[in-house]
Amino acid sequence: MRGKITKRAVDALRASASAEEIVLWDDQIKGFGVRVRAGGAKTYILHYRAGKGRAAPLRKVTIGKHGSPWTPETARVEAKRLLGQVVYGGDPSIERATEKMAITIAELC
Repeated sequence: MRGKITKRAVDALRASASAEEIVLWDDQIKGFGVRVRAGGAKTYILHYRAGKGRAAPLRKVTIGKHGSPWTPETARVEAKRLLGQVVYGGDPSIERATEKMAITIAELC
């Protein structure tokens, strides 16, 4: 489903009993949406293509759970920032994966 992602729209979203999840896609920013799982968890997401053309792989990034600090406005700003990285050749999902694999201070000691 499509529409403007506002606080009122996000608060009104409910997953149906038959659907595992539903997504409200923003009509202003392509690929930006809010996902509602069957349990009621609401998460801001971003889908984009890493590269040029339709043959480029589709990537998915979780921005964060709805609630402080993630409001529709802050999530929209973050989605624009991430899409800006993609335009200049970056791949936020790969960058996050490499950050997760990095050694921690506890492991270093």
